[in-house]
Amino acid sequence: MGGPGVIDGKEHNETDNFLPCEFVIDGIKYSSAENYFQCAKTTNSEDREKILNSGPGDECRLAGQTVQLRPDWEAEKVNEMYKGNLAKFQQNSDLKEALIQTGDSPITFTESTPFWNHWNSLIMQRIRAELRQNGDQDLKYVEEIRQAMEKYSQENR
Repeated sequence: MGGPGVIDGKEHNETDNFLPCEFVIDGIKYSSAENYFQCAKTTNSEDREKILNSGPGDECRLAGQTVQLRPDWEAEKVNEMYKGNLAKFQQNSDLKEALIQTGDSPITFTESTPFWNHWNSLIMQRIRAELRQNGDQDLKYVEEIRQAMEKYSQENR
């Protein structure tokens, strides 16, 4: 279900949520953005540990399908995907630099559901603009995407 985003006709592995890479959020080490995302949906430590130890890729996605979802999951899932990916890029300078170097072209995802293809594209473009900090255009773009994410969250509470 995962896969890299496409920028100017070329796949960019740094954008793949399943890409193995380590980062820490709230003192916990994750093995990919997908690993963090699947852990974030849980309601108890047993399920969280099962997912955390399942690895970075499809195994953690499958493990995440077996757990009870936290009550606010639908409203928060886009924000959690953003949070995991932001940490991934902030804590892995090689991935951060690769993303920044992609310029201004749209980032397109095609290997997931229509919902996640849309949101992963926006999440990656928001993170790229935030990390690049290239003036008013980036600030405006970040704010537009942040507002779209907030609207989605509010509509699904």
